[in-house]
Formats: sequence, structure tokens, C-alpha cells
Amino acid sequence: MRRHHRSPTLTLLALSLFGLTACGAKIRLSDDIDYIWDREPSQTYDGVLHGPYVAGAQFEIYAYDITDENQLDGWTIVSLDPGVAQVGPVEVIRDDIYEDDGEHDRSDVMVATVETIGPGSATLEIRRPSGRVVRTTELTVMQPDRVELHAAGPLFIDGEANDLVDSTPKLAVDGRATFLVEWYAGDERLFGVGALDLATDAPGVSALLTGTEHLGERREWAQIEFSGPADTLASVDFLANGEPATTLDFELVGPDAVDSIELIQSSSVGARRWEILAVLAQAFDVDGEPIWGVAFDWDIDGDIEPEEGDIFRYYYEPETSSVLGAEFGGARAEITISGDEGFVESSNEDPIDGSCDCRAGEDRPGRGVALGILGLLALGLVRRRRRSLGA
Repeated sequence: MRRHHRSPTLTLLALSLFGLTACGAKIRLSDDIDYIWDREPSQTYDGVLHGPYVAGAQFEIYAYDITDENQLDGWTIVSLDPGVAQVGPVEVIRDDIYEDDGEHDRSDVMVATVETIGPGSATLEIRRPSGRVVRTTELTVMQPDRVELHAAGPLFIDGEANDLVDSTPKLAVDGRATFLVEWYAGDERLFGVGALDLATDAPGVSALLTGTEHLGERREWAQIEFSGPADTLASVDFLANGEPATTLDFELVGPDAVDSIELIQSSSVGARRWEILAVLAQAFDVDGEPIWGVAFDWDIDGDIEPEEGDIFRYYYEPETSSVLGAEFGGARAEITISGDEGFVESSNEDPIDGSCDCRAGEDRPGRGVALGILGLLALGLVRRRRRSLGA
């Protein structure tokens, strides 16, 4: 019987590969793309790269060793295609890495900022301090050719970006409207933030703002406001990475275009006492088309609220019933809520982070949404304390 002799070189190679597999680093990669609408931070270490990415975006990438056996000081993340994606300096932090079963370990995590420069495919390499490559991955970057818009207000209520804004949205004159912008290349959804710019040649523009955080969500946000004239179309260009993706015509309408108001209440199923629930006011024209950017007057059991906006937040009390009303012009709507204390809020607050006024030469400061919400919550605590004292 003929015996096969294994080459010493092959034997050493096999042993080396076995050692890398059994005892070497097992690097996982993830990013900070927030793709779930829950007003919570993204699941940072989920082991997923949420591409393809939009050209012109910035996001953080994380690389970590699930064996918890390697210190990652001196390791690097290198892009072999800097014309497609560039990787900034790596910072190594120590953080908890949670597994699917809820167990977690402290581990070194490499953190770096990735900037997508242009369409194409970029190879990223994870390298040891010696320069040896431990893992590679591919990033796909695409230039979008269209956008989908979702009004910010309904996201307060249903928490899902389901309803698309019409291709010719109606916008109240002197009313600021906020939209979630989602990028697409054909039918392919693209991810990443920071690529959005807005431009217009239409007269009467009051605000063309972009931002990367609003309502507790890191996304692409656009805010649009025109002073008129009413009954005209205002074209707005949506650009990604400086390149046109689409142009939308906004139909500007005056106050008399508001024919009816609908009040939409968030579900109280499973709500706890004193939990903050929300009611959204939405304006419609005579044809039942939504009008965005309307700020409503509110009252509860006849007591007028001092602020205007499209959201009323109230403290849930299952044994208490009150009539909540919203008005604009000659239109009014009412709804019964379980509670008698609350405050008016707007889904059209300025983006609080990374905001950019796309009109050249004018610096328009933003208002802090998070700080405002915290302040209102603090006010709610004061109201609760007064009630408990019988005030």
C-alpha cells in the first residue's frame, strides 16, 4: 500500500492556520447607523455593517475582538480605496460587548470615523501593529437618485416611517415643516447621515436647514419654510454629496386652505400612570390632502395653553378624562384624553446637532430640542409635586 507523506511546509501552514482559527483574534465589525425608530441610541455592537452607504456621509465604525484575548492598542483600520471611503485615526476604548444571551465582557474596541467620498467599493483592512492583516471587509458606496420624505410629526405617534409625503407637498406659508429624508438608488435604500444639502431659487425662502439629529434620532433631517406668496410652487433641490438627487415642488398655501384638523393619539395600551403620551394635530385641505408646517392653538377643558405647536404631550391618568382641543383659523378638532395636565411641543424644532443653514451668508442658530424636552419634563415633575401637596 502506498503511503502519502505530508510536506513539512504544508504541515506548518496547516498548524499556523489552525492556530489563527483556534487562538487568534476574531474581529467583528459594526457601525453607528441607527436604522430602528425607537428614540434610543443605535445598537452599537451588533456585528452588522448597515450598508450600502450614501456618498458624502460620515459614520463611526467599530472593530472588536469577541475572544476577549487581544489588546488592540496599535491596531489600525485602513482603506485601500480612499477615493471611495476614507478612515480617520483609530481610538481604542474599553467597553462592554453584549452577546445574544445577554452575557457581556469588557473588551477593547477600535473606533474610527469613516467618510464616504464617492460611489464604488472600498476594501477595509484590520491590521495588527506588525502590519499583518487580520480581517478585511467591503463597503459599498452609492450615489442616490431619489429621496423619500416622511413628516416628523407622525413619527411622534406611530414610531414608524410608513407614510410617504406626497410628491408635491403642501406647505403652510410662514410655517416651518420638518422632514425625515431617506436616500435611495433605484430601489436600494442607502444609509448614513451628513450627505444632505438643500438649495432653491424660489423667492420667499425663510429657512432651508439640514441636521443630523432630531427627536432623539440620528438621521437626515430637512426643515423648510417659505414666507410666500401663497398659491405658488417653490422648488427645492435635495443634494447628496453635492450632487442633485431629486427636486420637489412644495405648494405654498395660506391659512384659509386649512379646511379640517385631525387629532391622532398615541396608544395608551400598557401605559403606566404619569407616563407621557402624545396627541398630534394634522391639518388638511378641502380635498383631504395634508398641509405641513401648521402651528396650532391648544386648550384643555377650555383652559388655553400658552404655546403653539403640532404636538400636545400629557400625563396619563387612567381615571381622569379631559377634552383636548386644537384650532387653526376657523378649523377645530377635539378629542378625549385620560389626563388633565400637559404641555405643547413642536415636531418642527430646529435639529440640535450638525445643523446647517443651506442659505449662504446667513447663520441661523438652532434651538435645543433635547434641552427643551428635558426642561418640559422638569416642569412636569414640578406639577406632579404640587398636586401631591394638594396645590
